[in-house]
Amino acid sequence: MGCTVDFKAIGEDRGCYYEETHRCLVFLNSHENLEDIYKTITHEVLHYCIEETDTKLDELQEEKLIFNIQWAEYSVI
Repeated sequence: MGCTVDFKAIGEDRGCYYEETHRCLVFLNSHENLEDIYKTITHEVLHYCIEETDTKLDELQEEKLIFNIQWAEYSVI
């Protein structure tokens, strides 16, 4: 199967990923611009990618890994 990304106009969070359905939801009201939306899409899709590798991480480890992946370009410079 693949990962599906859906958008909602209003939500309490920036985005979320549902493991059961492989679906990402991005809440547009929580973003300031298009670049911000792209970052959230990437963040939520990375949750899917990690799940597909069958890597066992708790929620905090997964969030830290995603953070480091998304900021890797700036950390190397």
